[in-house]
Amino acid sequence: MAFLGYNNAQKITLRGMRCTSIVGALSLLTLLITAIPASAGDTAPETNKNSAAAAPSPSTNAGTLPASPDKVDTAQIKKHRMVKLTERLTTDEETLKKSCRYESDIPLTPPAKEIALTFDDGPEPIQTEYILAILKKHRVPATFFMIGEKIQTHPELVKLVQESDYALIANHSWSHPNFHDIPVEEQSLEIQKSNAISETFNTHQLFRYPYGNASCESNQLLKSMGQKIVGWHVDSCDWAFDHKGSVDLKEALSCGVLAQNRKNYLEHVISSVHAHNGGIVLMHEIHPNTLKNLDEIITRLLADGYVFKSLADDHFQKYLK
Repeated sequence: MAFLGYNNAQKITLRGMRCTSIVGALSLLTLLITAIPASAGDTAPETNKNSAAAAPSPSTNAGTLPASPDKVDTAQIKKHRMVKLTERLTTDEETLKKSCRYESDIPLTPPAKEIALTFDDGPEPIQTEYILAILKKHRVPATFFMIGEKIQTHPELVKLVQESDYALIANHSWSHPNFHDIPVEEQSLEIQKSNAISETFNTHQLFRYPYGNASCESNQLLKSMGQKIVGWHVDSCDWAFDHKGSVDLKEALSCGVLAQNRKNYLEHVISSVHAHNGGIVLMHEIHPNTLKNLDEIITRLLADGYVFKSLADDHFQKYLK
């Protein structure tokens, strides 16, 4: 298992190792990660204040954005993340592959210096508008993976995203359940119901599993519908960082946060993108660390020579399943 946040020379693979509990897994991870030194590639570059395209500032005041993470969503992600981590450490790769549980994983190296931003769990009043304004300011594209229930509740926000020159809309299930916890019939309903409400504007037929948790049956259904499953190379772990931009040890280990970045969400994201040299980046509309830092993240990465692309771009098609 390769952890986010480290360059290729620092990746650690745990194949063949077995841990009998989450405690055991975390103990092993603690020993491994604390032994990894910071590299020059993890040092934050100086900000280039002229990297952003000249454009009006976002009209939504950052002070009106949510100040704290969504506690329910954060708790659910933490739970599912630790289950996935334990399965990765205790189950051989072939068994996991046959179970189809983690179809969202992308084993291929991303296109060098190219980034595709993605935002899950919207649309949300204020948040969606704020993100759109940031994208417009920098003239960079992104994909919004929307939840069907929220599409139904906020059609005006869907319209705003549709009308944007910088955004795609994609499917993120109807109610955001963990597909590993619900029966196949319910999985099918989640996909079909959300597709029915989003198919007119999900023009590129993109689907992302909640928590990235898949099943063989749902994979087959999606493919029969012409839907492409979208995972990510870089998990920003915006859900793991608290309102002060800090992350505790357990989540730092599961997210691969370098020791020097455990109190700095911005530097964690920059470091993770550098480690992968680009790729599909997972963020969430509902978590304030992404919202507060998005402008600076884009500015920094543009200054570092990264190019932002849409998931519709030809270079990203081989990462869609």
